[in-house]
Amino acid sequence: MSTHGNLEVELSHETGKAIIEGKTSIPFKTFVSLVLQRKVTTLFKKWQDEPVVIGSELLTNLASAPDDRQEDRATLVLVSIGTGILFGVFCSVITALVLSLLKIDLNDMELGIILAALVGIILLVTILQRMQQKTSTKQKIYERMEKVTDLLRR
Repeated sequence: MSTHGNLEVELSHETGKAIIEGKTSIPFKTFVSLVLQRKVTTLFKKWQDEPVVIGSELLTNLASAPDDRQEDRATLVLVSIGTGILFGVFCSVITALVLSLLKIDLNDMELGIILAALVGIILLVTILQRMQQKTSTKQKIYERMEKVTDLLRR
């Protein structure tokens, strides 16, 4: 029962402690671990208005803790760009090696056509992404980039 910021609860007394019915007490460390290790974005729709009972000092400390999301995103972007560049160079070298082994020599015009096709594909993908940018799509991309960053940090 939540009424815009006020919490109405039924209390029962057991062994000298007040217990809020329908609520479970867990250590803060366990709660944070669950939130950080699970995909909880889908739970927000159902539980977004559910009150969470925490100590006022803990809430104050949480509110005054530094926001590290911007720092994480900067690292995430740098690692993703670096990974993309390395992957592109790797693919280019493999392609050149395969063409060399097959005795296929490309002249400047053929290389220009390949480059123009790649630029066209990149532009097309960029335009399509901008047209279809939804929160879920952004979230999926962000999660994939986070996974790559986590793998490279280890």
